[in-house]
Amino acid sequence: MQKYWEMDHTSTLPEGGVHAIMRLIRFFAYGPLFLLTGMFGTLLTFAQPDLTLVVLELFIATSAAYGFIINDISDRTLDAHESCPRNPLADGTCPLSAAYAISIMLLVVSLICLTLLPLPLILLGGLELFIFATYSFGIEAKNIAGLDLVYHGLFPALYGAMGYLLYRPPDLTVTVFFLLVAIFGAVAEIFNEIRDHEKDRLIRKNFVIFAGKRDAFVLTLVLITAALACTTATALISPRLRWLLVFIPFGLLLIHPVWQAMRDARFEPLFVHTVNTRSIVLAIGMTVVFTLGRVSGMFFV
Repeated sequence: MQKYWEMDHTSTLPEGGVHAIMRLIRFFAYGPLFLLTGMFGTLLTFAQPDLTLVVLELFIATSAAYGFIINDISDRTLDAHESCPRNPLADGTCPLSAAYAISIMLLVVSLICLTLLPLPLILLGGLELFIFATYSFGIEAKNIAGLDLVYHGLFPALYGAMGYLLYRPPDLTVTVFFLLVAIFGAVAEIFNEIRDHEKDRLIRKNFVIFAGKRDAFVLTLVLITAALACTTATALISPRLRWLLVFIPFGLLLIHPVWQAMRDARFEPLFVHTVNTRSIVLAIGMTVVFTLGRVSGMFFV
């Protein structure tokens, strides 16, 4: 396997290079969810946001993009087995040297942002960068069944915790929020592994390869149901969060495509994109409602 620091000799982007870079960063696939997770963590504190939140959101955007790029770098040989690779390094539309250069630039910006944040967030942000790096290189957590789910759960959960701890000390609220987001992060990893099962089985030893697709589908349904039940219980206990009950039925929109793909293999290539899109729309809706309710004082008396 070619090491992370070994670059190719191509230094110029071919025609359509900007599109290739966007595919490499994959911001619109997961970026909005990560940004909204950090934002939602802040909103849960009921504090007045300031410019530090902008720095945190910039850290989230750049560190997540860094993680996506180094993952594509590590997967480029395996992804080349696909007929239409999502990875632009696998089909040659983006030079490897460009991927290295962009990843280093994003890492530097991420580190600069961290220096402008409070110490607890510097520690959490450093852990975030560490798990992004060791997910793809070194430990290669994505190849270790069980650890792959833990890592992928930590990706968004740490961002959410950073948003909360920016304005409030640790408490039960951030603990519950962290665990709920971690569950959905782990579920997202299972989804990705189900989608990529055919090529992954050639070399991977991840959770879905170990458990099998059928059991993996069942586990995702159990985890999503448990997360929705926990959210319901939390909302019932905390008057300030009872507005969340309005969104619980929309959780069925996340369960349905999973159930459909489990019953009919024809839906497997589509269900991950469907769930991601619905999750982003749901997260935006929750953030908007929360913000409006907070400003008006309608929900939070």
